[in-house]
Amino acid sequence: MEKGYLIENYEVTDKENYIPPVKVINEILEKHNGKFLVATPKAQTLHGKPLEVIVVIEFSSNQNALDFFNSKDYAEYRELYERTTQGWVLCALEYKATR
Repeated sequence: MEKGYLIENYEVTDKENYIPPVKVINEILEKHNGKFLVATPKAQTLHGKPLEVIVVIEFSSNQNALDFFNSKDYAEYRELYERTTQGWVLCALEYKATR
């Protein structure tokens, strides 16, 4: 089964109300077979103009990633991010080389 990834790139537009609830999110991620691989505002830009924060979350499957993102457990935090940040989130499958 191919792994799934949620990839986020955003700027915090409301720093006063933005609270990254990492501990709670980690607990929700565990329920959906996911884990943070990258979560930093300190990435080194090599090309282009990315936004402030980069996040990569790995899941055991693409369906787990979608289930997490759409879960009731995560809904409150997703709404917080939508109110306090501007950017994008995408879901991508693991790359598998073919020969």
